[in-house]
Amino acid sequence: MQVVWLLQGTYHLIQRKSLSFKQEYIQYALVIFIALVCSLFYLMEDEGGYIFSLVIPFTIKSLIVGLAFVFAGVQIMRIGRRDSAVGKKLLWISFMLYGFENLNYALGGIRMIFDEHFILELDNTLGVIDFLLLSFIGIGMIIWLLEEERSALEKTNRELDSFLYSTSHDLRAPVASLLGLINIAKHDIKDEAGQQYVQMMEERVKKLDHIFGDILNYSRNIKTEINLKTFRLGEMVEDVITDVKFNQGADSIRLDYDEQIHHILRTDYYQLKVVLGNLISNAVKYHDAKKPDQFIAIRFEKVDRDVHISVEDNGIGIAPESQHKVFDMFYRATSEAEGSGLGLFIVQQALEKINARITLVSELGKGSIFKVIIENAGVKLDD
Repeated sequence: MQVVWLLQGTYHLIQRKSLSFKQEYIQYALVIFIALVCSLFYLMEDEGGYIFSLVIPFTIKSLIVGLAFVFAGVQIMRIGRRDSAVGKKLLWISFMLYGFENLNYALGGIRMIFDEHFILELDNTLGVIDFLLLSFIGIGMIIWLLEEERSALEKTNRELDSFLYSTSHDLRAPVASLLGLINIAKHDIKDEAGQQYVQMMEERVKKLDHIFGDILNYSRNIKTEINLKTFRLGEMVEDVITDVKFNQGADSIRLDYDEQIHHILRTDYYQLKVVLGNLISNAVKYHDAKKPDQFIAIRFEKVDRDVHISVEDNGIGIAPESQHKVFDMFYRATSEAEGSGLGLFIVQQALEKINARITLVSELGKGSIFKVIIENAGVKLDD
């Protein structure tokens, strides 16, 4: 029955379906029938003999198990011959070896039946081999199941990413059209109450557009392959500032960045731009308008082969109880936040792709310091 259940599990793995109740009943009836037939041989044994009571049942069992496992091994091998899955390979090899081992036992039993002078010698080594092969079969099944689950999850993730990207991309077009119509309405509506309603509509549609943009950036960031290049940090800072300089409140914030010739690093330009873009954009978004000297300071430092880039601001800061959650998906540290809660999550994902990490030091009401540490990104001037 152990062998039957093992083969039944293999059938489920290969065919991706279970046996019907009728097939299971037939299977159990066949096992019981074979067991009863083998038991009848005891009645035919003479006193002191062992051929009918031991050798024939052992031979029948070994023959059935050997043929079943070799057949199952061949079926698994045919399915996985072009597959690099470790579990499948380990399983069919273990099945074949265990099947041939049992066929060898069956041949020895047949020879004992017809040659009374031949004795099949079985020692502890064969028991150890049996145990190891059965262990490999179990391990192969587990690995195969895990690989199948991983493959299914990867497929689901790809489909979900594709769905998010397609949906967000398609929804941005009508949102853009809606913003255009709202802009026309702003010029046509003259009364103050109507202007107020139109402005409220515009703010909410822009917020929706921003959320779609973040989802698009997240999906695009996942699909983007790493492309290492050497560049000046100042080149990237200029790119980022160009993107965020029209954000609300950006014109009142002083950028403190000392561009120097040795501020050079080697990493993925796009991924790091995503990181700095989100950090600087957040610093602008959560600035403290009550402070007379609002600033964003960007610092570059090389520590051995690592590069440290810090983005400091004197904005509203982040409460201590929220600091360990700010990199979670859709988390917003304040009820005043207008974003989607994806910005710092995207930062975390981008940093993982370029073998980097980020630290946060923040005090409510005083500001925040985000430090990005990129491993082995430092470039010497003579490199």
